[in-house]
Amino acid sequence: MSIKNRLQNEQSQIDWNSTQLLLDEKKAANLLGVSLSYLRKSRCEGTVRDRTAAPRFVNVGNRVYYRRNDLMAWVENLTSHEHI
Repeated sequence: MSIKNRLQNEQSQIDWNSTQLLLDEKKAANLLGVSLSYLRKSRCEGTVRDRTAAPRFVNVGNRVYYRRNDLMAWVENLTSHEHI
């Protein structure tokens, strides 16, 4: 099942309007239904030809965070031919 379909099926369980501004890698992976290693690899390989680009992220010191709005926009921009 694709991420977009998974999110549509679980929309009622996801609180996109949470007041938490940034999500750490683990929370972002859990929210998207992907592994932590997928997010990490996508940041490194997302610009490689035929790879799905990674969601936008923020570096704070040596940590990586994701904005909820960026994750939602990333999912909305996935096309039907992209599989991860």
